[in-house]
Amino acid sequence: MNSRERVLLALAHKEPDRVPIDFGGLVTSLHHEAHRNLLKHLGMPADEAPIMDTFQQIVDPAPALKEMFHADVVGFFPHSGSDWEFKLDPVADTFVDEWGVLYQRPPGGYWYDLAGHPLKEGTIEELEAFRFPNPRDPTRVEGLADVAMGLLENTDKAIMIHAPIGGVFEQSYWLRGLEPLFRDMAHNKKYVEALAQRVLEWLLEFWDLVLDEVGPHVHVVELSDDLGGQLGPLFSPDLYRNIYKPRHRRLTDLIHGKTEAKIFLHTCGSIYWALPDIIDSGMDIINPVQVSARDMDTDRLKREFGQDVVFWGGGADASQVLPFGTPEDVKEEVKRRIHDLAPGGGFVFAPIHNIQAEVPPENIVALFEAAYEYGQYPITA
Repeated sequence: MNSRERVLLALAHKEPDRVPIDFGGLVTSLHHEAHRNLLKHLGMPADEAPIMDTFQQIVDPAPALKEMFHADVVGFFPHSGSDWEFKLDPVADTFVDEWGVLYQRPPGGYWYDLAGHPLKEGTIEELEAFRFPNPRDPTRVEGLADVAMGLLENTDKAIMIHAPIGGVFEQSYWLRGLEPLFRDMAHNKKYVEALAQRVLEWLLEFWDLVLDEVGPHVHVVELSDDLGGQLGPLFSPDLYRNIYKPRHRRLTDLIHGKTEAKIFLHTCGSIYWALPDIIDSGMDIINPVQVSARDMDTDRLKREFGQDVVFWGGGADASQVLPFGTPEDVKEEVKRRIHDLAPGGGFVFAPIHNIQAEVPPENIVALFEAAYEYGQYPITA
């Protein structure tokens, strides 16, 4: 069984020969320092890999690592618009994205923080005057069909197209700022809804353009919209259901109408409360399955939602076990998560979000060795 067949069976809630593994995606990769340390640990040339995402400082891992860790998925990105060019200010260690959002890395920091937002006033007038990037810029899809077809024909991997921006909620707070948007939620819901609608309209136009090019050639479409914190919802569940869920539904309706690919929603934190609504909104896959967050017990998640959604992630507790445990601790953790999530299919193994800079390389090796060892079907205790 090849990688593509393996992933597609898992996405169909069937058991392949083994649990598929995702390593090297936008939210399933590793920090460039962790990558360099891992290569040194394994005695491989410690060449600098290309940074896949400047914000997170993650890399597209070395092909030898992907092969060693039995990666079954390959991804690619749409392009940025033609009127924007990435420029890093090396003195201030800042950059501005094509939406006008400022990012800055603090001295000694491992990644960039959101540091400035273009929608400062929070008024309808400012929003109406704000120039959104052109979602239908032809540059965004230039050569993209050839990339997708090349991956389809020249690899046996499942193919994912990555999201270039956040979702309806995430992009709203990147534009407005998280705390200002939370204040708007309390005092100016009309503005919150207007901003969400503008972001949705952009996403609809963007995915319509992109999927016209690559819809037949991809297996997974990645979206991102964090809804949970460590202890529960980031904001009122009622507000989610009234403002964001209906817009998620419009977006998934468009995507499902243009491709047979499954929709992957990256949403961090404690999201047990939201899963019935997320499923109802048309999402097929949940990532990263943050097992350390409240109510995110993997056995319970599988029992209650395993027939309706694919779990992609959940590989090992990333807050304690992976960074601070021993390799044996990591292996036992992986064994537990596979035992909970893998039976019956509907599970793709991945680290919980990107592996961070100081995770010991021997623990990274243990993570993927255990995924391969314990992920053979039928799953045994």
